[in-house]
Amino acid sequence: MKEYWDLCDVAGRLTGETILRGEPVPEGRYHKVVHIWIQNPKGELLLQKRSDRVEWKPGIWAVTGGSAVAGEAPYAAAVRETGEELGIQALPEQLEFLFCMRRRDTFCYIYLLKADVPVEELTLQEEEVALAKWLTMEEIKKDMEEGRLHRYDYFEVLCKYLGL
Repeated sequence: MKEYWDLCDVAGRLTGETILRGEPVPEGRYHKVVHIWIQNPKGELLLQKRSDRVEWKPGIWAVTGGSAVAGEAPYAAAVRETGEELGIQALPEQLEFLFCMRRRDTFCYIYLLKADVPVEELTLQEEEVALAKWLTMEEIKKDMEEGRLHRYDYFEVLCKYLGL
């Protein structure tokens, strides 16, 4: 199935243009992506190891997320991605919008979901997710430094939002 993305201008306003996933994003245009950080009552965050079959960062630990498809609001994309990748059926009101940042060719919407789901109860999307685990902030920082976990350019800002 072909996946299309809405394009935005530099201010994040929809332009009415779409592109097919995999096509280069035109200069001066952006598409919307979501990152969902899932935190349990102990303060640990749920990370997932990307499948070796995915195009971007195969075999690397990362946060849950993906691109909003054409016509989809970022919060709806966050709900969908959480369900698809982990089997966690979140409601839109359970997602706390933290912040949005413009990057090279995306607007990245960062959400927090508070959930306490044992890893054994997750339903991982085999095409995209190989494993999942809860990590402390210390473990996350160490894994980023050692290259096992994708280094998020906004991680320090995230820590401030989480009070860490």
